[in-house]
Amino acid sequence: MWNIVLVNPILNLLVALYRGVGNLGIAIIIFTIIVKFAMIPLTIPSIKMAKKQRDIQPELDKLKKKFSYDKKKLAEEQMLLFKRHGINPTSGCITTIITFVFMIAIYNVISMFTMAKDIQLINARLYFPSFIFGAGETINTSFLHLNLTKPDPFIIVTILAVLTQFIATKMMMPFSQVADKAVKKTPGHADDIAQAMQKQNLYIMPIMFFVFGLTLPSGVMLYILFSTIFQIVQTYMFSGWGGLKPWLIKLKFFKRE
Repeated sequence: MWNIVLVNPILNLLVALYRGVGNLGIAIIIFTIIVKFAMIPLTIPSIKMAKKQRDIQPELDKLKKKFSYDKKKLAEEQMLLFKRHGINPTSGCITTIITFVFMIAIYNVISMFTMAKDIQLINARLYFPSFIFGAGETINTSFLHLNLTKPDPFIIVTILAVLTQFIATKMMMPFSQVADKAVKKTPGHADDIAQAMQKQNLYIMPIMFFVFGLTLPSGVMLYILFSTIFQIVQTYMFSGWGGLKPWLIKLKFFKRE
């Protein structure tokens, strides 16, 4: 079922794109853009939800100052505030899960190019005769310095994927120095629910991608990189710089408002 629903369609789309451009790396980039456009109905609500949360940040700051010594009450009041404004703090989880599902499927597809001692393993899954590779035909898996079926030897794509993932996650976060100071006053310096989730996503996802990037085929990391770049552009268009703006101000990209 997994192969029928996801792996085989991805393989066929990649092969179709490869037939058009003659390079697997460019085919993966085009494929990524197609997937991200297809996912817009799912990702835009998450971006707008993050913007809503940023818009109510002043109210959150007041709650965090008022209940800075009562973590339980703070969490209760936060959830009431989110409910009142129609905000679901976990709404971004669906997009994250879909990203991982596609990443696993693409890993399976690219692994076929590695494991296929003869091209028949791929040909058996293709839908159309025009896609089928001839006897002795090889697939061009080179892109820049990469062999897309193997890990990046210089981890350049991996590092870029980690940096862009950090930027994308930071852009989805609200920013408030008041909130950070208030949260630090809670017993044991424990964060409230939303703050904890945001900080976990900010650091855990890039770390995971770095670890994955050391062993995954660079073609998979290329997909992750361009998927995240698309997400950054998309977030900026619908929601601005978000939590990244204060950092850009410090770096003199913007004047302080």
